[in-house]
Amino acid sequence: MGADGRAGAPSSPRGLGLATRAVHVAREGAVLGPRGERPATAALHQTANYVYANAEAAAGAAAGEAFLYTRHGNPTTDAFARAVAELEGAEGGLAFASGMAAVSTALFASARGGEILAAEGIYGGTTDLLANVSPLFGVRARSVPAWDLAAVASAIAPDTKVLLVETLSNPLLRVPDLPELGKLARARGLTFIVDSTFTTPCLVLPLALGADLVVHSVSKYLSGHGDVIGGVVVGAAAALEPLRKLRTQLGGTMDPFAAWLALRGLRTLPLRLARQCESAARLAAMLETLPGVARVHHPSLPDHPDHALARAQLGAAGAMITLQLADGAAARRFYDRVRVFARAASLGEIVSLVTHPASFSHGTLPAAERARLGIGEGLLRLSVGIEDVADLEADLRQALA
Repeated sequence: MGADGRAGAPSSPRGLGLATRAVHVAREGAVLGPRGERPATAALHQTANYVYANAEAAAGAAAGEAFLYTRHGNPTTDAFARAVAELEGAEGGLAFASGMAAVSTALFASARGGEILAAEGIYGGTTDLLANVSPLFGVRARSVPAWDLAAVASAIAPDTKVLLVETLSNPLLRVPDLPELGKLARARGLTFIVDSTFTTPCLVLPLALGADLVVHSVSKYLSGHGDVIGGVVVGAAAALEPLRKLRTQLGGTMDPFAAWLALRGLRTLPLRLARQCESAARLAAMLETLPGVARVHHPSLPDHPDHALARAQLGAAGAMITLQLADGAAARRFYDRVRVFARAASLGEIVSLVTHPASFSHGTLPAAERARLGIGEGLLRLSVGIEDVADLEADLRQALA
């Protein structure tokens, strides 16, 4: 499906496709000289504070009418947030120092001392945040299988304020029905927060499907090169204002240089992700045929429980694959034998990566909870990069031989 042909994808006001907009968004810097010349790329404003021409200008900055201090805002970080917001079809955005800073600020600003209902199988760091940190702020949290609409509806309590889901669960890649969950959240007065890190605006636009806020770990696909830590939240201006205040107070603002690098990476996002998704679908189909593989999780596969929903809701099935081997010993052998796949804990980079969720992304969960969620010792997660797919196929075959 085309980049702007997805269900719920808003049309560009300029009639341009997503790849074109990604290349050109926040491309030009400010005017430099008398003939209107501009730099070809967005400027990096690596500064902590700002100077003013006079007392009146300084008073205006103190009143919020101009840049005051980079913890409050910065031209480069704001440009990056606006760029993501434009691609997501949002009114605005806020850039954060990390994905966890983004999701925690969104959750705590929206929960308002009430309860957060979170999807099962989300990122282990977010699960740990909800279990062990949110009580310190007077916020309660429970989990529910978000792909079961009846279970979600019955789990909503009088003090539930937030519904949190990921577009693809981590690491089993379940797909929640965003439009139906959005309807449910609106009917029950909940703030619907969607973490779209695994899918990006190239594959789905959650705001058009009912989300109130969309969160990304910029460290992953948006920047794409494994050299940035950051996060971003986009949504309506009114919904973002409580987050803006909390971000300033807690100090979780993105560094300008990280934002500048992320802007550079954002411009190639559609090109990178298209290749990654195509390779992932091919590798997932191949892995199903290999001996020693007990199960492959990827929404492109017909036996995936959400295969039909993924085809209807997503522009592609994503570039993450999870495979189940016999046990922990088999997983360790595979992990040690890969040659092209890099052994690393992250995802979404141009380099293909392999990680062991039970040890890394979900290592803080109790073993019993990991077992209940299906995150066993034999489970491995692959993040497919942009290498030649034949080389990735050969690497997986030899690692499983």
